[in-house]
Amino acid sequence: MTEFATLEGTVAQRIRRIRHSLAPGEMRVVEALVESYPTAGLVPIAQLAAEADVSAPTALRLVGKLGFSGYGAFQEALRAEVQTRLFSPVAVYPAADEAGEESMLTAASTLYGDGVRWTMTNLPVDEVRETVTALADASRPVIVSGGRFSSVLATQLARYLHMLRPGVHEVEPTSGDLMASLIDVDERTIAVVFDFRRYQQSTIDWALAVTERGAQLAVVTDMYLSPLASSANAVFPVSHSGLGPFDSMAHGFMLVELLVSLVAKELGEPARDRLAEFEQLQLAEEQDRRQTGKARAHVKNEPKGSR
Repeated sequence: MTEFATLEGTVAQRIRRIRHSLAPGEMRVVEALVESYPTAGLVPIAQLAAEADVSAPTALRLVGKLGFSGYGAFQEALRAEVQTRLFSPVAVYPAADEAGEESMLTAASTLYGDGVRWTMTNLPVDEVRETVTALADASRPVIVSGGRFSSVLATQLARYLHMLRPGVHEVEPTSGDLMASLIDVDERTIAVVFDFRRYQQSTIDWALAVTERGAQLAVVTDMYLSPLASSANAVFPVSHSGLGPFDSMAHGFMLVELLVSLVAKELGEPARDRLAEFEQLQLAEEQDRRQTGKARAHVKNEPKGSR
């Protein structure tokens, strides 16, 4: 069991790291946990074992493999996660800083720098590679969506990808758009979903519906992991470290730019040609606007008697 003793992070993160090495009974415990994560693990161990249809010692073996000294430590970690998921920007609203702007900038440098390092350290390389390969397959449709606030990340990813390849669609986080987008989803589809605490239920329901239709799902989430993590083909946790009162999305934008850059390299010349055509269209539009503006200015400045 010593090989699991150095595990760190949330319970969900630990599960993802060792899921391929678990015995069938231990996997049934995992399934029982993720069904109502993280509160499912706050019941007595006998109840958790019964829900997974395993013995209590099997459930305890999983707890040990997750790096906990016992069931009490395991539950303590889950209770802390529950509190963290109930995060409120009001509770962490920044107080006045008497040290001034220099102190604030120093704190920002540390927080964002630590966030970059944490994000890059915790990105699963194999899952990044598999997702980039799928996104670079122009024969596969791509759908991208997010929650009320994280939809800005979805917008950036969808618009950049659309300039590199066809068949990319952003799904607005409204009930009508989410519902209509499911019509064309099948096993060729790859969906990228952004879901951060407090984890929007409409986003979760839509993403689960997407997977039921056979789509490949990649989830971008925070370090505490969206409930979608257990159903996703790829999970990309990013740091939320920032000055507050809101969780930072800076590292989410960083991940989007990373994915776009890797997809562009994977696509090669076809994406370069597509981007060049887009730039030509953009330049032509700007030139047309300038000419239209000059014509309007000429008419405006022309003497009245000459009309």
